[in-house]
Amino acid sequence: MTYAFNTLSRTLCGAVLAASIGALAMVPAHADEDVWPILREQAFGDRPITEEDGAVVLETPQKIEDAAIVPITVRIPPHVKDKVKSLSIFIDKNPDPKVATLTFGPAAGSGGERSFATRVRVDNFSHARAVLELEDGSLHMATKFLSAAGGCAAMQAKDPDADTAGMGKTIVRTFAPALSSNPIWQGQVMIKHPNHNGMQLDINTAKFIPARYVKEVTVERDGELVFKLDSTFSVSTNPNFRFTFAKGDHNELDVSVVDTDGEKFSGTSKPQGGS
Repeated sequence: MTYAFNTLSRTLCGAVLAASIGALAMVPAHADEDVWPILREQAFGDRPITEEDGAVVLETPQKIEDAAIVPITVRIPPHVKDKVKSLSIFIDKNPDPKVATLTFGPAAGSGGERSFATRVRVDNFSHARAVLELEDGSLHMATKFLSAAGGCAAMQAKDPDADTAGMGKTIVRTFAPALSSNPIWQGQVMIKHPNHNGMQLDINTAKFIPARYVKEVTVERDGELVFKLDSTFSVSTNPNFRFTFAKGDHNELDVSVVDTDGEKFSGTSKPQGGS
């Protein structure tokens, strides 16, 4: 989904990237402006959103050590029995406020506690939001404030060439529940990818590193869709996703990844040589 606000943000970023390092600090010119009403209208129109009703829970750290790697977890408590249609995560003051949108399939499961976790960049002190859409079309939102800044334009301390070595390597893992009767399993996808956002400087050359990041991740369990994730450069370097899925016959995950250069990568939880 493309938002007009995002287009404006990227335009501003492009102007900044063409300017001096000193001008980079001017990006958050309206740090106190409440941009959520614009984002909400662009993403959901006039659809009602129920806030903080317990249908979705957003967990963020109280103290953030590194704004370029901020862990966030979205949970759907066990009392929510409905199937989920989508989950959208926003960071209001990021250059691209949308972090990711997940569209769920039949293997996402229902019942038990469901969750999705990843690591994000935070450009400026901002609210983070998780908006959950249930099968009946209702929208539910949880919000947390992130006290961090500078994560999007953090200088690249590594050699960019070395950072891209092994790019695309995708590790997929599954975790069985403690109780065999639990209908929900856990999965993890780790992708070796620099996820450059075009705002970072190469420490060796003081030039901007071209943007290149993971934009699409599709996860299937035993051939059925768990979710399709559309992500932006707000996801941290080396994307790491941890999530739940419905118990199946074999509980094997297959993952396909596409980045902004059109490169495709894949991974599976099947043992090497497995069918």
